[in-house]
Amino acid sequence: MTARNQGGFTIIEIMIAVVILMVGMLGLVMTAALLSRMMGRSSRAQAAATFAAQRMEKMRPAACIAGQRVAGEDTLRRGGQWVAINKWSYIDLGGSAYRLRVITRWQTVQNRTRTDTLEMGVPCLT
Repeated sequence: MTARNQGGFTIIEIMIAVVILMVGMLGLVMTAALLSRMMGRSSRAQAAATFAAQRMEKMRPAACIAGQRVAGEDTLRRGGQWVAINKWSYIDLGGSAYRLRVITRWQTVQNRTRTDTLEMGVPCLT
């Protein structure tokens, strides 16, 4: 009687390979979902940071003009929804120098808010 050499995979080997493949695919799907959320979050943070920087540049010259050196607030809207709110104020540092502070509150996906502060010293040469 001769033993036949049979090649191929057993059902157990195939099942193990399928489980390993599915675990790998699940990891890829989870990574893609996380990456998508992170991109959306960074997009909203970037919009708020740009809005704050633009406000900072608009208000910087006003630091040296007493009548224009007033606190204020403005809102960035897209559609009917607010995206970010800027509140700015001036702090007298003495010696014709001021600090301009812009506090930005922006909305996250889950309707939570985050706050960032941007500050700049402004020397006024007279």
